[in-house]
Amino acid sequence: MSNTVDPEKLKKAPLASKCFMGLGQILFLKQYIRGGLFALVEVVMICCVIFGTKQIIPANKSEYDDMQGLPDTVEMVEYLQDNDYKNVDKIVAARTKAMKSFIENKAVKDINKSIALAEKNLAKANAELEKAQKIYDKAEASGKEKKIDRTSSDLSDAEEAVSTLEDALSELEALKETADENYEAITYDVGSIDELSDSIDAIDTFVYDTENNEIVEIYEKLHLKYDRQLSKAMAAIAVKNYNAELKEVKAGLKGASKEERKEALAEVANEFDEHYDGCDICKKAARKGYRTTAHRAWFWGPLVKSIAGLITLGSKQPTTVTKFMDHSVFMMINGILSLIIIGFFVVLYIININSAKLAVKKILKNNKFPTMQEAKNDISQNAFATIGISPSVVMIAIFSLVPLLFSALVAFTNYSSPDHIPPNNLVDWVGIENFVTMFSTRIGGGEWAKTFGWTAIWTIVWAVFATFTCFFVGFFYAFVLQDKRVVIPGFFRTVYILPYAIPTMLSLFVWANLLNGTIGPINRTLQMIGLIEQPIPWLSHPNVAKFSLIFVNIWIGFPYSMILTTSSMTAISNSLYEAAVIDGATKWQQFKSITYPLVMFQLKPTLIMQFAGNINNFGSVFFLTGGGPNMPQPGLTTTTACGATDLLISWIYKLTMSTPSRYHLASVLSILVFVVLVPFALYNFTRTKSFKEGEL
Repeated sequence: MSNTVDPEKLKKAPLASKCFMGLGQILFLKQYIRGGLFALVEVVMICCVIFGTKQIIPANKSEYDDMQGLPDTVEMVEYLQDNDYKNVDKIVAARTKAMKSFIENKAVKDINKSIALAEKNLAKANAELEKAQKIYDKAEASGKEKKIDRTSSDLSDAEEAVSTLEDALSELEALKETADENYEAITYDVGSIDELSDSIDAIDTFVYDTENNEIVEIYEKLHLKYDRQLSKAMAAIAVKNYNAELKEVKAGLKGASKEERKEALAEVANEFDEHYDGCDICKKAARKGYRTTAHRAWFWGPLVKSIAGLITLGSKQPTTVTKFMDHSVFMMINGILSLIIIGFFVVLYIININSAKLAVKKILKNNKFPTMQEAKNDISQNAFATIGISPSVVMIAIFSLVPLLFSALVAFTNYSSPDHIPPNNLVDWVGIENFVTMFSTRIGGGEWAKTFGWTAIWTIVWAVFATFTCFFVGFFYAFVLQDKRVVIPGFFRTVYILPYAIPTMLSLFVWANLLNGTIGPINRTLQMIGLIEQPIPWLSHPNVAKFSLIFVNIWIGFPYSMILTTSSMTAISNSLYEAAVIDGATKWQQFKSITYPLVMFQLKPTLIMQFAGNINNFGSVFFLTGGGPNMPQPGLTTTTACGATDLLISWIYKLTMSTPSRYHLASVLSILVFVVLVPFALYNFTRTKSFKEGEL
C-alpha cells in the first residue's frame, strides 16, 4: 500500500467506516490497531444477530410440544410397515423396552416411596387421633365445658388430618394401580397399529396424571428419542419414493409447456407434503431428506429474539414443563439487556466515525501517515481513560440501568397476582392503565387517588421534619459541646453517639414496646404518677403515630448529624474567632457569621442527600409502626394495603409483598418517586457552593 498522502482518497475513510466499522481506518488511514478493534466489535455483533440463529420455530407456528414430541408415532410406523422397512420392529421393540424400564424403575418406584411415606404419616396421625380421643373422653367424664370444648376441637383436627391422609393414600394407590395396568398395556405387537395407539394413549394418561414434572420430562425425552429414529427412517424412504416419482413424471413431461411442467411437479410435491404439516420451509427441507416439524429462522438470533420477546412478552405454550414455557419477566429483562448492548454498539459506531474524521484532519495536517509506534502511543494516551472507565460503565448499565428500566416498564404491564404471574401465566402490556387506576377519582370511588395524595403529602412532611429536626438537633448539641465551659465533653459525645451505634432495627423494636398503648412502660408510668388518666395512643392514632415516628427518628438520627457537624466545626481555624473577638463580636455574631456559614457550606450537600434518603426511609416506618394504623377513611387500607403512617416506599413494599401482589401499581409509585426525587436532589446539589467551587 502506498504511503503517499492522497487527500481525495482520505475523504473516503469516514464513508468506508460507516459501511463497516474500522474498514476505512484500516484501508485508507492505515490505523491497523484501532481500526481492527472497531471492526472486531462489529463482527461480534453481526455474529450475534446472524450466526447466532439457533432459535427453532415450530413448523405449524403453534405447539411447542408438537415440534419436540413428533406426536404422529402411529403414522410413522404405519408408513414404514407399508414400505417394508426392515428395522421398524427393532425400533418399536427398543421403545417398548425403554418405556417398561421407565415405568418400572422411575414412575412406579416414586409412587411406592410416596405410598410408604403416606402410610407412615397416616400411622402417626392415627396415633395422635387415639391420644386425642382419650383426652376428650377424660374431659367429657369430668364434665367441665371449657375443657370439653378445647379437647373436642383438638379431636376434630386430628380426625380431619387422618381423613386427609387417607384420601391422599387412596389417590396414590389408585395411581399405582393405573401404573400396573399401563405397564401391561405397553406390550406391543408390531402387527397391530391399534395396539400401538392404545399403548401410547395408556402411557400418556398415566404419565400426565402423575402431575410430576420430572416424570413428564423424562417421558417426553424417551418419546422424542425413538420418534426421531422413526422420523429419520420415514424421511429416507419418503424422499426415495418422492425422487423416483419425480423422475418418472419428468420423463413423461418431455415436450410439455412450462405451465404444464410446473403444475405436474407441484402435484407430486403436494402429494409428498401430505405427511409434513407446517410451513413451506419445513416441506422443502423434508423433500431433501430432513424429516422435521421445525426449521431454523435466519435473522432470529439472540438480540432479535430478545427484542421481539420484549415487545410480545411471550405467548401461551401448550406444555406443563416449566422450562419450556415463556417467562414474561425474563423476556423483558433480556430485551432490556439487548437494547443496552445495541446502545453500546451505536455509541462505539459514532465514536468510530468521529475518530476517522479526526484522523483524516491529523494526517492532512502532518502530510504523513502515523507509524505503528505512533499509533500505539496515540491509543495508550488518548484511549486509556476511555478503556479504563469502560468496565465501570458496563457494570453500571447492567446493575443500575437494567433494574431502573425494568421497574419502569413494569408500570405499563399487568404484572400482578394471581392471574399474571409467570411462568404459568403471561404478563401483558396495558399502556397507561395503571396510571389511570392510581390517579383517577372515578375508578373505585377514587380510593387509590386519595390514598396516593395523603401518602405523598405525609412522605414530604416526614422527609422535611425527619431531615431538619435531626440535622439541627445534632447541630445544636455539636455547637454546645464545642463550648469550653462544658465539663468532660468527650463523655457527653460518647453518650449521645450510643443511639447511633446501636442497630437501628433493635432500637425501633424497643421503642415500639415502650410506646405500646396498652401495656407500654411510658403510658403505665404516666398513669402511675397521675399525669394522664387514659393511655395515649402513641402508635394507634394516625396523627399521634406520625408524631411518634418523628420523635423517635430524632433520637436515632441526631448523633449522625452531630458527628458531621463536629468534624466540620473542628476544621474551622481559631484565628477567625480570635479576629472576631478582637472586633468585639458576640457569641451569637460569631455563630451567625462564622460557624453557621462554614458548616453549611460543607454540609449542605449532605443535608440534601439526607432529605432524599428520608423520603425512602423504609426502616423507621416498617419496624416502628408497620405502616399502621389504618387510614382515617374506612376501606382505604383494605383496598390499597396502605396505612396512615406508610411512606411511598413502605407502600411499595406492601404492594409487592402482600397478597395479592400488585407489582404494576408498585412500579407506578416507584417511577413517581424517581421522577420527583432525582431532579430535586440533583438541582439542589448542583446549586450548592461546594459543588460549584469544589473547594473551600
